[in-house]
Amino acid sequence: MKKRHIGAIAAVAALALSACSSDGGDNSAGATPSGEPIVIGALAPIKGASAYPQTAYGLEAGVHYVNEVLGGIDGRPLEVDVCGGDGSPETAISCANGFVSKGLPLVIDAVDQSMGAAVPILASAGIPIVGTLAGSFVADSAEYGQAFYFTGPVSFAALSSMSVLDTMGKTKASLAVNESPTSHAYVDDLIMPIADKMGIDVAVQYPPASGANLNVVAATQLSDDPDMAGVIALPEDGCTGLFQALRRQGYDDTILAGSCSQFIDDMGADAAGIVTQPRLWVPLAKDSAPAEVQEQLDTFADSMDAVGYGDELSSRSIYTFAALVNIAEILSGSEEITTTTVTDTFKGLRDFPTFAGPSVTCDGQQWPGVATTCNAQAIFFEVQEDGTLRSVEEAGYIDLDPSLMPTS
Repeated sequence: MKKRHIGAIAAVAALALSACSSDGGDNSAGATPSGEPIVIGALAPIKGASAYPQTAYGLEAGVHYVNEVLGGIDGRPLEVDVCGGDGSPETAISCANGFVSKGLPLVIDAVDQSMGAAVPILASAGIPIVGTLAGSFVADSAEYGQAFYFTGPVSFAALSSMSVLDTMGKTKASLAVNESPTSHAYVDDLIMPIADKMGIDVAVQYPPASGANLNVVAATQLSDDPDMAGVIALPEDGCTGLFQALRRQGYDDTILAGSCSQFIDDMGADAAGIVTQPRLWVPLAKDSAPAEVQEQLDTFADSMDAVGYGDELSSRSIYTFAALVNIAEILSGSEEITTTTVTDTFKGLRDFPTFAGPSVTCDGQQWPGVATTCNAQAIFFEVQEDGTLRSVEEAGYIDLDPSLMPTS
């Protein structure tokens, strides 16, 4: 299986980042890292019909930031061994075996839907998985210590999406998600039971991952006469195509965008009123973000620009960027970085302020029945007329009601 190795990137002259210092460990900002590299793995969905190449862009920018701005991890350069997932369990298994054979101390879940197939292999080798959010139910349900996620579980997204509908007074939704067994399980086991408890009527379309006629999907959604159309989850280009089709067909009510964000640039004024639910603060919400988050968003944008992806500031890219920066800061100060020390360090994490995200505590008690989750808060944004985002709730992150989750 072909892997892409993202290593130390040449310094960009006079790169100025407003939030380039680390609060933790002994990282020396601006110093050139040296010595034996710290190599970690990443399973990223960068191949196949449902590819999200933005996940790799965020990792590359994160490596640049850690090495060229923070000075590495305790002075040592960071490298990320990226294995390209294509959505199949066979590829994920191959990637996991590769990580094990190299003795890597941790693996980043770059929101790869096939990560579940890698969990047993990584767990048997004691290699912890770390990420902003899980790519699959199986990764979410790993035993305590086998995985650590900075935001809520996959099931949490179902509750948050239905909660924003409820908050906005919506009672009938028609939403799309790519055809796959995991998509059907997600809808049947989570979306529908939660929607039923909230009194929301939800219809779901399952377009293929490639070759979908989004005009037909839009027409199908509108035939249900919903007061909320949109997506549960689609790739960025799928979201944009569907939302454009909905507007062309005369739909001017609210659209749910899931974690998509690139449609905002493509649609201009037609994007106003669309609701997006990323897991982190995103660049377009900078103006309404707290001051420290504004600085972090500048850091992300400048780092992406430094590696040639300044036009790819999507939620997927900031998820992997933030995960990598968090990992570097959390592990800074460790005498050695092994599977055991990484696991123990994350288990002991309390009230750690994550990059552009919530504070996390990885004690296995943050979400009922899901030990891998280190936080249980949600954030929602609505697109404004000028193309910026503003949080639906003034406070930003809010707590959700876990009693609405299905019990079986």
